[in-house]
Amino acid sequence: MTVILGIVVGVCVCVVVVTAYGFRRKSGEGSLPFYEDVSCCACCHGCCRDGTEPEHPNKLLVTQSSQEFYIPKEKVKIQPPNKNANPPSPAASNAGSDSEQGSVSSESTNGLFESEIGSVKPDLYAKSNDIVVMQNEKQGKVKKLGKLHFKLKYDFDKSDLNVDVLQAENLPKMDFGGSSDPYVKVFLIPDEDRKLRQTQVQRRTLNPVWNETFKFPTTYDELQTKTLYFTVYDFDKFSRHDVIGEVKVILREIDVSREVDVWCDLQPCTVKQAELGDLLFSLSYLPTAERLTVVIMKARNLKAMDINGSSDPYVKVSLLQSGKRIKKKKTAVRKNNRNPVWNEALVFNIPTESLKHTSLEVTVVDYDLLGHSEIIGKCDVGPHFDGTGVEHWNDMLQAQRKPTAMWHTLRE
Repeated sequence: MTVILGIVVGVCVCVVVVTAYGFRRKSGEGSLPFYEDVSCCACCHGCCRDGTEPEHPNKLLVTQSSQEFYIPKEKVKIQPPNKNANPPSPAASNAGSDSEQGSVSSESTNGLFESEIGSVKPDLYAKSNDIVVMQNEKQGKVKKLGKLHFKLKYDFDKSDLNVDVLQAENLPKMDFGGSSDPYVKVFLIPDEDRKLRQTQVQRRTLNPVWNETFKFPTTYDELQTKTLYFTVYDFDKFSRHDVIGEVKVILREIDVSREVDVWCDLQPCTVKQAELGDLLFSLSYLPTAERLTVVIMKARNLKAMDINGSSDPYVKVSLLQSGKRIKKKKTAVRKNNRNPVWNEALVFNIPTESLKHTSLEVTVVDYDLLGHSEIIGKCDVGPHFDGTGVEHWNDMLQAQRKPTAMWHTLRE
């Protein structure tokens, strides 16, 4: 029995040894390396078994120490993978694939990137968030008036120049309280529509924020011959508005085909605007009677319209609803007077529900007995205007039954 058991064990051991030896021979372990190539014919394996090393230009030689790709005319060494390393991210994989393609080299000379398709100039491509800083060349000799921040961009679809007046910083103190009430007027010279573009008044601040957008209809070719002016004023309810400073932008020197972000030092106003004068009047609305009262109080420094250097002014007030002229009333004429005083009340009946569609056009006219009367200047008041026009209207609505007076600068 013991003999039979020993024989069985010996046979099993022999079978295991033979099987292991055959598997070793089949897997290619030993002194000869194993070649693998999906494009290679089956005879190569036979060559390896014969002990001769095949010579094929597209074989992959696998060893335990390193790996090499045999490629015609080029040999790239690949390090063996590190089992402890983290897998590469998709971005790194994409970057690696791009570098293998060799589309653009990482080295540049004078801003030119060499590639297989030629030189690439990055400056020719559109950029976003370009910031232009315009500084005063005589900062040491000129009083600092602060900075103005705005953006410019031409809209080719609508043929408009979009001007975003954003903010100002470090404005000078213009009032006795150590602050200012700044607002900005924007002019495009020459401008065909002559529409007043003015921001809201920011009360008691030296660092105002407006974030208001204005549009100037013009062609791109005409824009190259025009100049953009920003004039910053300090608002004063009972006296002339003081000029804080201005910014002049020659549009042919800036590429407004894309959005340009500009910070610019304010400079003393060098271009004196045509002075037409100022007009003081008050507004009051009585809801129970549905009555709007306009009191024309006085004017000052009116433009001389006559040969003798004086004027014969009167004021005409037109009531408009939805842009349509409904009624008009006027004051008496003040002869030979450039600083006339009227204190006349003009009354209009307006339903409360129509106020949101109502506006006033106030015009100062020079009376001429023999010829046509000439317009000295005008101003607009209503919910759809900018600057002092809408501010005066809102003050009237908030203080109903009480007259609110405000100075208005006349414009052409």
